[in-house]
Amino acid sequence: MRRDLPVEWLDALLVASCEIPPDASAEQAATSLVAAAFDVMSDAAIGVCVPGGSEGQVVVRRGARSDGAESPDPTRLFPEYAFERVVVINGDEGSTLHLASDDEARFSGTGSMEAFVDRLALALGAALRNARMHRAARAHGSEVKELEAQVIQAGKLASLGQIAAGIVHELNNPLTSIVAYSDYLHKKALRTEADPADVERLARINEAAERILRFSRDLMAYSRPTASVPAPVAIHETIERALVFCDHVLGELNVMVERAFGDVRLVRGVAGQLTQVFVNLFTNAAHAMRESGGRLIIKTTMSEAGDTVRITIQDEGHGIDAAHLEKIFEPFFTTKTDGTGSGLGLSIVRNIVASHGGKIRAYAHPERGTVFELALPLAASPSEPPQR
Repeated sequence: MRRDLPVEWLDALLVASCEIPPDASAEQAATSLVAAAFDVMSDAAIGVCVPGGSEGQVVVRRGARSDGAESPDPTRLFPEYAFERVVVINGDEGSTLHLASDDEARFSGTGSMEAFVDRLALALGAALRNARMHRAARAHGSEVKELEAQVIQAGKLASLGQIAAGIVHELNNPLTSIVAYSDYLHKKALRTEADPADVERLARINEAAERILRFSRDLMAYSRPTASVPAPVAIHETIERALVFCDHVLGELNVMVERAFGDVRLVRGVAGQLTQVFVNLFTNAAHAMRESGGRLIIKTTMSEAGDTVRITIQDEGHGIDAAHLEKIFEPFFTTKTDGTGSGLGLSIVRNIVASHGGKIRAYAHPERGTVFELALPLAASPSEPPQR
């Protein structure tokens, strides 16, 4: 074999570089260039090692005499040859080009052979970088599509909420009439000593209508934009209001609510926003117990320093994987695969709590389920009477 390399060798390398598809993987790009080089140097062995990434380590070898068994020397791809030269492929995170021969002078690093090796390394570096960038672009594109789908779902939920708020508003007038007339008929029945069974029925109609009216008014107040000016908030009343909003889903999924309210002070916050925090947390807890129900335990205490109110919300659901606990507060992250989750609920919760100067964290309960722990700053001095 002549030491002066013909132009055709470089032409083969150029053609192989041009024929690599734009979306080729690192392995495909390396295989194409190694094959082109081996076609003109078939008396030697040529290989490429690309260190492990998201696709794992890539090793391409041509001209090997062995079956690919692991080499006792991790720096060599061709231990069966007497001599092996390793060339670092610049700019590609530690990838290397390997040239092996039984002739020590075959790749001595001088003359036109050195020029060819340099160009082969440059072509490999460019092809591998392109493969990495294309892979990153594909991953980014997939992520963007997923986020777009979740944004669309969140928009649908927001639209549905606006429609529901409008329906509730339309129900308020007839509900007010039902409450007023049922109260009038109930009092009239009492005065005229009507059938006790009818008196009881009228009382139940009045109580049910009043309950629906209170709920609809609370829902309307909750759905309206609220001023962001913080004020003293009774946290137990906020929790109870949120439980009313979640009453249907809690009952449907056989969730029993246990309260362990302590003597706590008023917190500083926006009542509507804090209601949203608890609605989201209670709903998530109920969904986690979808299969067999369970207990939703809500506990309030003062912090040891006496400067914050701690609210602990514990469920007996399926729990959250340890790998997901660090991500659950990220926007659009959801473990719900049935379309019921937008991935925004816990992100909103964290943002609201943070805007109140508070903190929230989640951890797995040692026995079963998940625990969310909130800390909210006080609005009043410790000398004021606590909530009961």
